[in-house]
Amino acid sequence: MLAPAALPQLSDPEPDVPPARPEPLPLGLLADIAAGIAEVPESWRHLVCHDPSQRRPVRLLATEAYEVWVIGWTSGQHVRPHDHGGSAAAVLVTEGELVEVNLLGNRRRLLPGNMLRLGPGVVHDVLNREDTPATSIHVYSPPLSQMTYYDPDTWQPDETVRLEHESPVLSGWHGANLLHPARVRAAS
Repeated sequence: MLAPAALPQLSDPEPDVPPARPEPLPLGLLADIAAGIAEVPESWRHLVCHDPSQRRPVRLLATEAYEVWVIGWTSGQHVRPHDHGGSAAAVLVTEGELVEVNLLGNRRRLLPGNMLRLGPGVVHDVLNREDTPATSIHVYSPPLSQMTYYDPDTWQPDETVRLEHESPVLSGWHGANLLHPARVRAAS
């Protein structure tokens, strides 16, 4: 029999060490998820809000690996320069036109059907410069936990915000049903 001093000591993990975040899913998979959701507008179009006073993103689906948001944009609305923390993203414009501006000042027009793929740490802004509303689907992996906002003139970090997760509108069952390969084949 071992003496008590010879037994290994168990200790609690450090309380200040956050749990490891999962790695982002591949950008191609995020783009496929966004495209699959876009193919079923009856599941999300009624949730889109084009409110001229503020953007009102709606969290459609959430899993441990990714989340899906739908966002309505009216004329002049934008985020402000930001990153997505350690999350990768795919953004698909479904109606209207958006413009993406990166930290070098390059602008990219995003028309319906255009897919924007962003690796973790990319800093950009998205805005609606048109008179007509726009709608976009956003897929983030892993789900957003924080975003850093940047000064629009200097693009230096200005504020980091930890995000509270709101409940998704659709259940995981709905998401699995929407993205099921049989549904995609039936729609073709």
